[in-house]
Amino acid sequence: MKSSSFSFGPPPAQLAQAKFHQALTFHQAGQLAEALAAYLQVIQVQSKHFDALNLAGAISLQLGQAQQSVDLLTRALKIDRQHAGAHNNRGAAYQQLGEWDLAMLNFNKALALDPESEKAYNNRGNLWLRLKQPEQALHDFDRALAVKPDYFSPHNNRGTALGDLQRYAESRASFDQAIQLAPGSVEAHWNLGMSCLRQGEFETGWRETEWRLQRPALVGLQESYPAPMWTGVEPLAGKTILLCHEQGLGDTIQFCRYAGLVRELGARVVLLVQPALAALLKDLPGIDVLAQGDEVPAYDFYCPLLSLPMLFKTDLSNIPRPPDVIHPSPARVAQWRARLGESGKPRVGLAWSGNPSHVDDFKRSIPLQEFVAWLSDDIQWVSLHKEVRDADMVTLKAHPQILHFGDELHDFSDTAALCELMDAVVSVDTSLAHLAATMGCPTSVLVACNPDWRWLLERSDSPWYPSVTLYRQPESGDWAGVLQSVRSDLGRLVTH
Repeated sequence: MKSSSFSFGPPPAQLAQAKFHQALTFHQAGQLAEALAAYLQVIQVQSKHFDALNLAGAISLQLGQAQQSVDLLTRALKIDRQHAGAHNNRGAAYQQLGEWDLAMLNFNKALALDPESEKAYNNRGNLWLRLKQPEQALHDFDRALAVKPDYFSPHNNRGTALGDLQRYAESRASFDQAIQLAPGSVEAHWNLGMSCLRQGEFETGWRETEWRLQRPALVGLQESYPAPMWTGVEPLAGKTILLCHEQGLGDTIQFCRYAGLVRELGARVVLLVQPALAALLKDLPGIDVLAQGDEVPAYDFYCPLLSLPMLFKTDLSNIPRPPDVIHPSPARVAQWRARLGESGKPRVGLAWSGNPSHVDDFKRSIPLQEFVAWLSDDIQWVSLHKEVRDADMVTLKAHPQILHFGDELHDFSDTAALCELMDAVVSVDTSLAHLAATMGCPTSVLVACNPDWRWLLERSDSPWYPSVTLYRQPESGDWAGVLQSVRSDLGRLVTH
């Protein structure tokens, strides 16, 4: 009988190591998705391969897969509980998931294991910022820079912390230092631009914020257009120009005023806006308003909407007024007047939160539960929100004196009709504030101590909106005094 011969492949450890080296090659080449797939294959073969677990966890974090990152790094830390880098990365993953306490525990553990970890100091500093503790954040960014003085991220983040502390000259210096270390950083240039605009230095601010166009998708623009961008130099007489919305609904409402200035240069102006705003903006005089997704006619130039203030050399002396045609139809107002019914009290519209996906939403939005303690019984309160967060819906149900119409608000034209029927509007820094202010409603805007750039500093009025009164936080996270001031000032509605 002939003996049988069998062919066996290499043993699992050898397979795992070969795949691990392949993963490292992908990783070092910046091919993160390929590297992650290869690391996961290593783990399938050798479930306790620490380096594969640790590096797969780190890449998952970079790719925005925070829960997977936590799972992988937890498995790695069961093998080596003393690995500072894994604790640091797991802290960052927990932070992405909004698990602030677990994030802090991991950053603290990383620093206990490695007191010279500049990355852990930087990450913990970012967490302190999220927790509205800018002093603590600044301390951690300074510790990171003491370890590594040329570390870009703490310089950039330090600028944000100093801004939150209203130390604006130092904040700008930190952004300048970050740009010296990384001249091509879109984030640092953007931060510097915001800082300059906030302080009324419009020329530098507009120029620096143009860096956003290096990453158009992040602000909602296309990667490319079939026509050149208008730079303010090319003659527009007899030409067609596409003005593209970008960023949020509030930005479109605020900057649509520039469409008329472009039209005055002799152009046919096509204004592309978010679908929710198309009906509201349709009456802009001489402007072809289209909703995103509509068929766009051929055009000779395009221009992002928020580049127009720079191209028109806007400063505090020449800010164009809001268009006076953004109003709901009389029929829509009549429908909502009937829906509201009679009231013997003044009516005030409320907007207490913005888009939760906004990077600074935690600074501007106020839980409704904090709001209700300051609401006077002498006023009929009307929610201007179509959608509210789960916790706020619980509060609404417990306070039926706040009228809320939810899905009855089909688009911004309905919201505008409600605003038209209000004696005043109280809003945090969100698109509803821009809507009410553009319509000329008396609008109280509640702004954070380090406000969005458009509200400037140390003033209670807005050069962008004549009908706005600004109420400013005295320090990060403190809304109580702001709400008390608004309540006091709204008392005039009751006494008149």
